[in-house]
Amino acid sequence: MRTLNDLLTRAVAARPAAEAVRHRGRSTDYAALDRAASALAATLREHGVGPGDRVGLWFAKSTETIVTLYAILKCGAAYVPVDPATPAARAAYILDDCAVRCLVTDAPRLAVLEEHGTPAALRTAVVVGDEPAPAAAIRCTGWEEAAGRPVPDGFAPAAVGPDDLAYVLYTSGSTGTPKGVMLSHRNALAFVDWAVAAFGLTGDDRLSSHAPVHFDLSVFDVFAAAGAGACLVLVPEHHRALGPALNRLVAEEGITVWYSVPGALIRMLDAKNRALLTGSRLRTVLFAGEPFALKHLRRLREALPGAALHNLYGPTETNVCTHHRVTDADLAPDRTASPPIGRPCPYAETELLGSDGRPVPDVPGAEGELSVSGDSVMLGYWDRAAAGASAATARPHRTGDLVRSLGDGGYLYLGRRDHMIKIRGHRVEPEEIEAVLMRLPAVHEAVCVAVEGADGDKELAAHVVPAEGAVPDPAELRDHCRAALPRYMVPAAFHLVASFPRTSTGKTDRRALAARPLGEAA
Repeated sequence: MRTLNDLLTRAVAARPAAEAVRHRGRSTDYAALDRAASALAATLREHGVGPGDRVGLWFAKSTETIVTLYAILKCGAAYVPVDPATPAARAAYILDDCAVRCLVTDAPRLAVLEEHGTPAALRTAVVVGDEPAPAAAIRCTGWEEAAGRPVPDGFAPAAVGPDDLAYVLYTSGSTGTPKGVMLSHRNALAFVDWAVAAFGLTGDDRLSSHAPVHFDLSVFDVFAAAGAGACLVLVPEHHRALGPALNRLVAEEGITVWYSVPGALIRMLDAKNRALLTGSRLRTVLFAGEPFALKHLRRLREALPGAALHNLYGPTETNVCTHHRVTDADLAPDRTASPPIGRPCPYAETELLGSDGRPVPDVPGAEGELSVSGDSVMLGYWDRAAAGASAATARPHRTGDLVRSLGDGGYLYLGRRDHMIKIRGHRVEPEEIEAVLMRLPAVHEAVCVAVEGADGDKELAAHVVPAEGAVPDPAELRDHCRAALPRYMVPAAFHLVASFPRTSTGKTDRRALAARPLGEAA
């Protein structure tokens, strides 16, 4: 089986002069990308990086990011990306926990990291940017010296196998401590190879890269582009949340395939220049990460009547494991729920688990927690003792997501098991309340969370972003919910807010909303 390294090798052999990466008007072809990655890999080797090591990345996404990913893989090492906006203490924890041997970062972040204490295993750094590296306790090399050097004669990528560790993505742990998800070349390629074929990617495509590299959506952007010999267009970090800027990028760069969380697409649809979408070259739009409210999905279909719309589902631990192409029936006027998350991808096997963790019959109407097994499922969670984990240790992954079987191998997403709330003994799934609120024209977005009431019991609080020009009355919102929901599901409080807090990956930050008292608006 091939590895992720082979995607770039094949693209260089087939299309060396083709545009590989484009960022803020700067283009890099496949030959130049491979040359820089090999040069940086040679430098990393001289810094002691070898097969099985981990190398950290902590800087804003750029062409240098893509060079770095491939350089690390050429060393037979695994990359550990850190959110560029994360606090230094969290970055230091991740880098220390994963025992990174080398870090690719910029001078300001390296200086801040030094103040928090250098991770124990960290020995060297490559410094991106024009600023000189600060005086540091570790060996530092500038980017031009590290990646602009000649590639040594006879250089070849390290030999790695499909079950070797390729990258570690840190997610928020339930205890508040980040946990590292270990993913192999096999895990990534199961998804990437399928995606290239399923979405018909070719060298003529131009793929957006909206997701930061510490978010698993970036695996499609980076590696499917190389797998097809296509051009990867990086979204500047300061544009990721700006709908007008994203619309301009799609139009000016001739993007043909877009992939992001629904929130980014909603902001693009809300922008005054949304007509740029209709006139764009977009042929395929992929979304994942959270449910796409039906009213906004209908707007997307109106803006892009000829584009294929696809709902991809899968936690970081499984990559994408189910898929659904949006149909006209999904958008019918009588529909109220978001489209299904669909059928398992060819490399994934799924089953439903009851509340006791035992399998339940997967028949039409059956509900349960989705469990996934197959080639895309992670090696495990990182710890120093797990560094030698292999695919043989992989077990089915319980996603924590509740679904309903549609009977044809497809599933409808019901909500997170850990979002499910007990209100006065009744099971409540907030997503159902949100769907009811979203039926109102005056409601643009809605999120319902559980908060602690005055008597210490759990109560429901609904946060609503009004539609443009609308000022919905909380009393009317309550009456609307009463007409459609049992009394125990009617929120105790309704807050009108300008926007929702977002995580670094663009998802709605439910934890931040739930941390606010019942009577406090966002």
